[in-house]
Amino acid sequence: MDKLIKKLAKKYNLSEFKTELIIKSQFGLLKKVIEEGDFESTRLKHLGMFTVKKNRFKYYKNGRREKGSESEDV
Repeated sequence: MDKLIKKLAKKYNLSEFKTELIIKSQFGLLKKVIEEGDFESTRLKHLGMFTVKKNRFKYYKNGRREKGSESEDV
């Protein structure tokens, strides 16, 4: 990932810090949309569609796995 950031920073004459923020911002947005839980799917250009299956989403609350879910190992 560092090579990509350096290459893009040089190509677009930006700092590596700003370039990294730009790259990671789309994942932050995706996380926010998923955590809200009221969506069909989200598409990131050149990466694909992201969805959460309804039957899997019930095991999570506020972005964390709930205690006592049937798939959790103790």
